[in-house]
Amino acid sequence: MASTRASLSDLGSGRTAFSVVVLVTLGLAAFFGVVVLQPALIGGLVGEETGGHISLHFRDPHHRIHDLTFAFLLGTAVVGMLAQLRTPSKNVAGQVMALIPLVGLVLAAALTNTAVLQIPWVVLGASTLLASTLHPARPGLFRSLSVSRVDRVMLALVLMAAMPLLAFAFTNIALQRAGPSDHAALGHYGFLAAFGFTVIGVGVLASLRPHGWRLTAWVAGCLPALLGVASVVVPDVDSSLGLGWALAAIAWGVVFVAAAERASRRSENTQIVDVPPDRGSTIGVPGSAYVVGIAVIALVLVFVLQHLIGGGLGGMHTPPAP
Repeated sequence: MASTRASLSDLGSGRTAFSVVVLVTLGLAAFFGVVVLQPALIGGLVGEETGGHISLHFRDPHHRIHDLTFAFLLGTAVVGMLAQLRTPSKNVAGQVMALIPLVGLVLAAALTNTAVLQIPWVVLGASTLLASTLHPARPGLFRSLSVSRVDRVMLALVLMAAMPLLAFAFTNIALQRAGPSDHAALGHYGFLAAFGFTVIGVGVLASLRPHGWRLTAWVAGCLPALLGVASVVVPDVDSSLGLGWALAAIAWGVVFVAAAERASRRSENTQIVDVPPDRGSTIGVPGSAYVVGIAVIALVLVFVLQHLIGGGLGGMHTPPAP
């Protein structure tokens, strides 16, 4: 009896620690968002040069695609962590998804240079990794990643997109390594390489259909579609996809999400259920997780459209005359 009480106590404290880390991670993400929205608030703390650089984010058309790509990467991690706010044992896929863009950024930095290292993703990466080690589903966090659950149509779509995505990634790796340019100096080409790796990783994750996989499928489809939309709206900006590739990216995203929804309905019809690794009596994924994730995706879409059509956050930043 005493050992049982001790185990329950340890389990409760572990879940509390996990919840705290998730909230801290989301708080840090919100903080970095405020920094971008209101750089003047911290300009005096970090110095004039750093504050001036921050003030250009999402305001300089020259870096528009790069800024959006970095936001998509961190947004993927944030959506995955948001899904952990309630019943994380049913949303294992979200926790794994949160790690994928961070792995992509680490890989891009390893293949290029340290210019890709940025404070936001280093800080959020560390807290996301810590949350993964504290996840209630551990040590079975990856247990539901089973080939037996794979959806062949979704996986085929990912494999179809893998070649152009890898070509896109390694082209930007070469640009990042070559330099010199302001884009390479700021690590922007490395972000694009990480984006290619992330789309493949999240797509494969969704195809394996772990617990809570539908949200990851929507993210996997939205990522290339968002980049395609941005490229159509601002075709002359550096790193913008050509019109053909932009339309192909949008079409692939739509088809992938449609295939995921078809797979979900087929699973329901054949009574294939997601059983959480630590709560076998609980079935399915709560609608609240999808509501939260889709709400975040909708906010990202609104932000992207406002950014592309309205000229960014407050318009083009004009530095003061010397």
